[in-house]
Amino acid sequence: MVFSKKRSFTMLAALLMVSLLLSACSGSKTDSSTAAETDKASDSKTLTIMAETSSHADAFKSIIPDFEEKYGVKVNVVEMPYDQYQQHLKLKFISDQAEFDLAYVPIGWVPEFQLADYITPIATEQAKLDELELDDFPGIDNAYFGADKQLYFLPYMNETHGILYRTDLFEDAAEKKAFQDKYGYELQPPQTMQQYKDIAEFFTRPDENLYGVTLMGENSILSGFGFYNRLFNYGGDLYDSNYKQQFNNEAGLNALNDFKELFQYASPAAKQYGWSDASSEFLQGRSAMAEMATTVAQMAQDPNQSTIVGKVGFTAIPANDANTSDIKRFYLPYGFVMTKNSDNQEAAFQWLEFATSQEMMEKAAPVGNIPARTSALTGKLASEYSFYKPHADIMNSFRLETLPLIPEGSTITGEILPNAVVKYMFGERSAEDALKEAATEFDELMKSRGY
Repeated sequence: MVFSKKRSFTMLAALLMVSLLLSACSGSKTDSSTAAETDKASDSKTLTIMAETSSHADAFKSIIPDFEEKYGVKVNVVEMPYDQYQQHLKLKFISDQAEFDLAYVPIGWVPEFQLADYITPIATEQAKLDELELDDFPGIDNAYFGADKQLYFLPYMNETHGILYRTDLFEDAAEKKAFQDKYGYELQPPQTMQQYKDIAEFFTRPDENLYGVTLMGENSILSGFGFYNRLFNYGGDLYDSNYKQQFNNEAGLNALNDFKELFQYASPAAKQYGWSDASSEFLQGRSAMAEMATTVAQMAQDPNQSTIVGKVGFTAIPANDANTSDIKRFYLPYGFVMTKNSDNQEAAFQWLEFATSQEMMEKAAPVGNIPARTSALTGKLASEYSFYKPHADIMNSFRLETLPLIPEGSTITGEILPNAVVKYMFGERSAEDALKEAATEFDELMKSRGY
């Protein structure tokens, strides 16, 4: 999308203020990290990558020895905790001290960095772009930015929301017969929203400490996702191409009602659940399904976190019918951007090509990553990681879009709409009034920002 000059100035002014407010915190980075960036500045043979401390970073760090052996270039990864990382990057960019070559970031940060001219395209020559085999990345069209639509972001991990389900319950002969007798069709992962509700109802057995589905009602983007997926099912959206809201309508009302209805098959505490409470409930075997992300499917295979290892399947959050070809779904990509001032751009490109290859993604994945390439999801690891193939199917069958890549996006998806969802869930507002208030807040926000 194209930003107006007014919004561009507002964003850059805000970034400058961040730098002033955070100047006192600039020493929060560890001494080793500071030394690492200083070493890089004087050693052109060292490639420096900034990253949030995460399992994804652990994964790509595991293949550094392979890269160093092949290219003779040292790689240094400077990691920071999540709550410091974004602010640190902004401060480094604003103060012209970006002494690193690549940064590993969520795609939502890219427009801001691209607009301010802090990062450079990954490649512009078609021959180099071809080396990256971009067609193997679902959703790659979302990685192009700027008026010329150039590739500024290369995915490493894609996260999707879906339904985790207990295969030990779904494949149990007695359960299958009882379900068939009651509902008149075979028990299997839900293909429609009605089937989803039927299965949740069937497995709701509080006297057995088992609920039909784990849901998240926390006032955050987590409850927002429950609303967004259903809004898209009914043909609604957050806003249109003119930034006019598209949720205060029949689609929005149906989505709110559908989401609230499903909570009757969840734990009474689910309306307060955030990520940790919800994942713990499912991983400890207290629900038959969970409406969560691929990360939890990965956690389910770890015996240190899960009591249901080897008993978890993954499937898409269904549409209202079996046709998903034009149904929108949000996904969460993480990947690499290249800094404009890097003096190691050729080595940086070599790293990107190497680290995101199918071979290296497959090698690194067991350390803690969910590969962004379809070939890595459907290749030799698919039998070991049962959620890989359904995750790939989701990535390739729905219309993938990122969370809104505008400065106001986080306010819309993380505050305005979740507030409406929670007010309705707790009976503080009717569905009509909750959406009307959200629409008013949306309109006021967008008007104040020059849309």
